[in-house]
Amino acid sequence: MTKSGQRTLRVALVPQDQEQVRLHELLHGKAVESGLAHEWLHGTYLAVDLPPGTDPTPLIKVLETPAEAGALHWEIDS
Repeated sequence: MTKSGQRTLRVALVPQDQEQVRLHELLHGKAVESGLAHEWLHGTYLAVDLPPGTDPTPLIKVLETPAEAGALHWEIDS
């Protein structure tokens, strides 16, 4: 069996009231800007579809600083 190359970027925001709202707006804007299919669950969990050949670097760059500050957790499945 061969893998399809389809991946998913998952992001979980850590509740921090106003900071969470700001992060949601930032991430939503970046997801829309990317043109990739995405969905939110309860405004705190984001999933972004990464078809084969998609470079997730622009999205990852947005996640790095908030992740280091403990405001979110993220992963890409393979």
